[in-house]
Order: sequence, then C-alpha cells, then structure tokens
Amino acid sequence: MKKKTKVFTLLSTAVLVGVVGCSNGGSSATPAKAPDPSSAEPFELSLQFHHESQVPENDSRILKMIEEYTNTNINVIGVPSSSNTEKFSVTVASGNFPSAIKAFYEVPVVNAIKSGVFWEIGPYLKDYPNLSAIKPQVYDNLKVQGKIYGIPSVRDLARNTITYRKDWLEKLGLPEPATVDEFYNMLKAFTTQDPDGNGKDDTYGLIESNSLANFDMIAGFFGAPNQWGVEDGKLIPSFQTEAYLEALQFYRKLFDEKIINQDFPITSYENWFKLWDTAKAGAMKQVTTVALHRERGAQKIDPDAKVGMVSLIEGPRGTQIFSESGSNGFFLISKSAVKTEEELKKVLDFFDKLMDEEMSNIFTWGIEGETYAIKDGKAEHTDKEGFSRLMSPYTQLSVGMLTENATPGVLHPLEQLALDMNKENEAVAVANPALTLDSETNTEKGAQLKKIIEDARVRFILGEIDEAAWQAAIDQWKKDGGQQIMDEFTAAYNASNK
Repeated sequence: MKKKTKVFTLLSTAVLVGVVGCSNGGSSATPAKAPDPSSAEPFELSLQFHHESQVPENDSRILKMIEEYTNTNINVIGVPSSSNTEKFSVTVASGNFPSAIKAFYEVPVVNAIKSGVFWEIGPYLKDYPNLSAIKPQVYDNLKVQGKIYGIPSVRDLARNTITYRKDWLEKLGLPEPATVDEFYNMLKAFTTQDPDGNGKDDTYGLIESNSLANFDMIAGFFGAPNQWGVEDGKLIPSFQTEAYLEALQFYRKLFDEKIINQDFPITSYENWFKLWDTAKAGAMKQVTTVALHRERGAQKIDPDAKVGMVSLIEGPRGTQIFSESGSNGFFLISKSAVKTEEELKKVLDFFDKLMDEEMSNIFTWGIEGETYAIKDGKAEHTDKEGFSRLMSPYTQLSVGMLTENATPGVLHPLEQLALDMNKENEAVAVANPALTLDSETNTEKGAQLKKIIEDARVRFILGEIDEAAWQAAIDQWKKDGGQQIMDEFTAAYNASNK
C-alpha cells in the first residue's frame, strides 16, 4: 500500500477523505508527491483546454483541490470543443500562449510544433515517475520529426470491438463468433431468423453509417494493413491490398443479402445510433468502454436486451486488430510562457503530480463521501450525476493513465470485460506505420484524394462498379497525387528507421 499524504490547507477533511485506499500498481512505485506546506510559493500556471457544455471555472472546488495538491495557482482558459482547432490557430498566430495548451495530432498543430514554439520534453521524461511510465508506443505515436512534445491523455491502444446482441445470439443457439465465417453466420441469423421474436422481418445483422464506420475493423479481419502497410521497404495504402478488396467483396455480400441497412450511404452518425437504440440492430463497431451504454440503449425498447463484445476474429491471414494512437489529445508546453528550463521542470512536475493516485481518483471518482464510497478497498460511484456535474468541465485536463493510477473500482461485468479485452487486443494490435510521417502532398491533397477512394468504396459495395473500376479508382488516386504521397511516406519511413 502506498503511504498517502493528505492535503488539508484549503479544504476540509470531509472533502479529501476520499483519496485513501490501496494502489492498484499504477504507473509509479514511489509514494505520491503531495507538496510540503513549507515549500516554495505556488507556481503560476495557465492551462488552455476544451470543454463541452460546462465551462471550467477558476474558483471551483475541483480546481482548488488540484492547486493545493500540486502547489500551483492555475488560470484556466476554457474553449468550446466546437472551436478548439480554430482557437489553437488563433493562439499560435497571436503568440499569446498559456503555459500549456491541449491539442490533437492535426496538421495545424504539427506545423506549430515544427515552428519551434513548444518545448521538446522527451529528454526530461526520465526524471518524472508517472510521465516516464506511459507506454513508449503512446509517445511514439505523438512524435513530430522523431521528438516528443506532448503530454498525453492516455487511452487504450486497441479499444475497437464489435458490440452485438448477446441475448439474440443465445436465443438462436449460436456461439460467439471466432472466425469470419462464424461472424457472417451470426449477422445472417440476426437478419433472417427473427431474433426479436415479433414475427416480422425488421432486424439488421449489422448496421452501417454513411462513413462506413464498421469497415476498417472488418478489413482488419481479412488481414488488411492499418491505413498503410509496408511491402519491400515501401509504404502502400491499405486499399491497394488484396485483403482490402476481399473485405469489400464481403461487404458487398452483406449488402446484397440485406444484412446491412440498405440506406447506409445516407445514414448519419446520429441515425446510426438510433437504429441501435430502436433494438433493430444485431451488431455495430464500437469501443469497448461504451458496451454498457449500448446495452442500456437497447433496453429502452427491449428490457431483456444483453450486449456482448468480440474483437479478435480469425480471418484468412490470421488474427489482428488495428491499433489507435493511444491518446485523446495532449498538452504542449509553450516556450513563450514557460521561458526557462527551471520553469519547464515545474510544469512537468505539475503534470506528473496530476497523475498520482490522489489526482487520478478525483478525475475517475470525484470526492469520497459525495460522489463515491470505498467498500472493501474498492471505489464505487454513489452519485454519477453529481460526479458528471462536478467533473465534466475538467475532463480534458486529465493526463496519463487514469484506469491504472486510480483506486480500483467496483465494475459492471461489461466494464470489466472492456478492461480485459483491451489488454487482449493490444497483444495482436497492428500499428499504422505512417501515423507520424511527413508528406507535404498528403497535407495539401490528402483529404481531396481520399474522397476518390471513399466514393469508389461505397459504389463497389452497392454493386455499381466492379473490381476493374475499383482498380481504376486506385490508379486515379495515384495519378492525382497518391503516388507522390506513397513516395514521400516511404522516404520518411526509411529515414526514421535507419
């Protein structure tokens, strides 16, 4: 058990009594580094991050708890999520930076990093137990020109799964699918065997949206690369592979047999979820952590609905799943606001402390006695609505590995299954080798060229074009700039792997 140091200066004992309990073997083996009351004056720190409906406030109880624990005075700059990218660009243009700013791996952000306005933090990470315990792959996926600049809000690297109606599967006497053929059989049965028992032909095996939200995962079942692959030292797009074409042919079969909703090309993301919540959908791609939410959505119509999840489906080339970046944004530290190495170390120390168990408990559970309780050494929410009101303005402030660093909790079986599956998935996860590579042509034309492939993909599934026309679309993509992207990615890949 870690020895806990309590913070009482600004807050009552009742507020902070929630930060006790045994560690679950989080990122640091050292005791939590709560500040010494006799230490230096609080460090002035400004933080810019986005929020949804509730605006973060500088005088909130939560912020005061964070300030007291980290020995800082924090000025929060809240940005609506809808304008976060725009606000970042305005901040860069003005040069009026906060100490640290939350960002995502997007072209404007990468360009700003390349311009030299943020600190490179890689050489300092070894001095901070929590920051250095973050998986190297997460940092690798945030590198710009081979260097680390961002402090990530960590999430699992391989979270994707097929969420399905487990009660339907059990009713029809089918096993959870382990192969592509069994996966097809499940979807077919969900479509044709009246799994909801209403005597009507009104269920879909797999629901799809206009973005083909399920497709990448199913392409992975067939062995396609994760966006990009490497063949003979050259980078090639996934859609150029035979495995990808096989996945398209499989999808066309699902469409022809009406296993997929026939209006998927005009089904918005919002309506995709509505199809599920009307209890007419057998399966859809989701992330593991929302399985319980999907189950409760289906139970609004069918109280007996149960959800299962399956991620590792064996295909003709084995079993794999695509890896993600492993983060939900990251904080960059400004050189103009944080002028010296001494100040940089204080900012890094703040973020390192923000990952201690005490702070992770706040972001995960809230306040003991108010939003959660400890029972038999485990935390359990007692007021989830209160927790949401308390913490939703500050969700994007959290960094590191909350699940691993916080006190273990009492979990619903689907929540525990999500944790187990994430670990299992990661063992066979395939990374995107081009994730952090530079291609000027891709920056300039990538989105435009992508449309060629996306349009052809939908038309192939609908049966409007054949394999020859699909290949013609790939050739057009190459001619219009795709080949140049391939060449630039290949050069960058080889340079980074010397």
